[in-house]
Amino acid sequence: MSSIVAIRPPTLPLTRLRFLCEAREPMHLPAYTGSAWRGVIGRSLRRSVCVTRQPTCAGCLLRTQCAYSTFFESPPASPDTAARYNALPHPFVLEPEAPGRRTVAPGESLALGMTLIGPAGALTPYLIHAMQQAGNRGLGREDGRFRLRAVMQETALGGDHWQPIYSADDATLRQADTRPTPPGPAPAALRLRLHTPLRLKRQGRFLGARDLDARALLGTLATRVAVLAELYGSDAGVFDRAAAHAAIDQVTLAATDLQWVEWTRYSSRQRTHMQLGGVIGTLDLAGPGLTALWPLLVLGQWLHVGKATSFGLGRYRLADAGAARA
Repeated sequence: MSSIVAIRPPTLPLTRLRFLCEAREPMHLPAYTGSAWRGVIGRSLRRSVCVTRQPTCAGCLLRTQCAYSTFFESPPASPDTAARYNALPHPFVLEPEAPGRRTVAPGESLALGMTLIGPAGALTPYLIHAMQQAGNRGLGREDGRFRLRAVMQETALGGDHWQPIYSADDATLRQADTRPTPPGPAPAALRLRLHTPLRLKRQGRFLGARDLDARALLGTLATRVAVLAELYGSDAGVFDRAAAHAAIDQVTLAATDLQWVEWTRYSSRQRTHMQLGGVIGTLDLAGPGLTALWPLLVLGQWLHVGKATSFGLGRYRLADAGAARA
């Protein structure tokens, strides 16, 4: 085990934001708000920045320069990239508040976390403006309106120390940086808790609690990091995918309390309800390959894994499995 060297993940600048809001009128929120937030932010951003008013971004000369298309259309870095992937990951991940249907009374607070990947971090002012406009449009059933009070930015990745960068009181945007944090030593055994549904597919079908294995989970994470690095990073070539997959073969996975949770969202673009269920619960990982994969797993906490990450799905956090059992 001591001879295994940690795999160096690519450099992916991450900007972690937290939008602090206040309800202006009753807000009836669904059990999971990720889809609602994504929809209202996308519509508000498009209305704010689109100068052509074309019905779609396809064929638009401004597509590669537009804040809306950067976030929601994600143009490929090259024709080769477009040819190799059917769908490209967006440069952001949402982190809504914990699932649970609720009503927010006027004056009460609600929050939304968002991680921006790579150059998308420079577009923070556009997102703040979009959130202000989203508050006027409303969120949830009956479109309850809210007010953006402040925006916080995490100063050290995963350190949970947040610096105010914007306040509605003075409407001034301050500069801040989210610094990477060394992951520290890998534990001998790892506990991975899924906070939002994990959607993984194999041979055309989604994996349930009994189907999930280390290859499906960690292989998908390695691929996601590699693609994000190619699109939004600066040193994609440093990530040794072959070494990562060799280490995955030396990891065992044990599910402790996994269950399938169904989630339904309404797609305004397709005008239909969509089922986006996935597995949620706790996994224990062990084996000599964890040492090599530890930096990748730590990074994945902020990038999420699986499908629909831009809605906030596939969110997980890590803990020492030995300490958790004690």
